[in-house]
Amino acid sequence: MITLDITNYCGAAHSRDVEILACKIAQHKDEKIVLDLKMEGWDIVENGIEQKVKNICDELDIPYAQIEVTSSDRLCKSETFKHTINPDYKAFFSDRFKEIKTIPSTKFNYGLFCGRATNERLYSFWKHKNWQFSVRGKASMHLDVDTVTEWNSDFTSFICEHNERWQSLVSLLPYSDIGDYIKPPLYQYANSRSWEKTYNDIAIEIVAETNHTPNTFFITEKTFRPIAYGKLFLVIGSPEFEQNLKRMGFDIFDDIIDKSYDSESSYIRVDAVFKSLGELLCNPVDMQVLLPRLQANKRVLECLH
Repeated sequence: MITLDITNYCGAAHSRDVEILACKIAQHKDEKIVLDLKMEGWDIVENGIEQKVKNICDELDIPYAQIEVTSSDRLCKSETFKHTINPDYKAFFSDRFKEIKTIPSTKFNYGLFCGRATNERLYSFWKHKNWQFSVRGKASMHLDVDTVTEWNSDFTSFICEHNERWQSLVSLLPYSDIGDYIKPPLYQYANSRSWEKTYNDIAIEIVAETNHTPNTFFITEKTFRPIAYGKLFLVIGSPEFEQNLKRMGFDIFDDIIDKSYDSESSYIRVDAVFKSLGELLCNPVDMQVLLPRLQANKRVLECLH
């Protein structure tokens, strides 16, 4: 059996350099092949890699059963190839967050911390900068518009559909209220000194997750970080993302936060998240009262499997 790292050939919404992948698969056509997305949870159907691999198999006369895929998509959606959760994922985040201490918030404010720009993250940042409660929030948007190319842009839809809003943001980017820009990839998840300062007066985080594709469930450090530090959270992610968290044993605080947005996706979900956040800010809760529940969430994270 041979394991091939395919993270160089596909991303959150695309596949590329397929001819190189075909050559690598051809070199091992008589072996069991595991295509490994490592810590990524990309949907291999949505980004097209499943169809590309099917085409490669057809050309090389390789049975589909000879190919397996591993990734961090906990729903593992594929009707063609055996698709399992990468075993390294199971303890990756729990090990890195064990030493972090829950930080009681001094104020009932919110944060929005974005690394790589996407359509939803830019729209979220625009919402933050233009709504009535913006003074209650901190944000960071790591996007240097001078270095953007067609190759690394994941937000062309936002530019096209919301060009006036995009133009209002260009002069602000990159942007930070927290003294530094949050840089991808797995940025500062274990840098407790930096996050302790940032989270000191933040009780709630708007989490802008990586994958928004329906029927996927890919959790990253973006969601686990506020859980580790004892914060409330509202996730901009795939539909049913927070219900899937709840099924894992996490408290999503749906008794005090309107989580009806969890059935939505894309810009509609962003609007609904900010609506729920506005209602929460108008009806603050005592974080000290919630502390036992927040600490229990941290224990679930520490036992993640």
